[in-house]
Amino acid sequence: MTKYIWRVKTRLPKRYRMSCKVLARGKMNTCLVEFEDGYRVTTSRNYVMKWGTMQKRLAKQSLKKHRSPKNNKT
Repeated sequence: MTKYIWRVKTRLPKRYRMSCKVLARGKMNTCLVEFEDGYRVTTSRNYVMKWGTMQKRLAKQSLKKHRSPKNNKT
């Protein structure tokens, strides 16, 4: 089963970036999500992101942060 991450701070802020799994997909972009502690919630699929996608996004942000600015000749 694919691992997902809860990616929204506004709804369930204590679960931000917690691992979860999608148990079922519904109509109108909804899904049933279960967290590791057994808590379940029905929510929009926009609120979850695949684990691998989140890893790639964080790595890309990290690279942007650590790049040194180019020296401009004046």
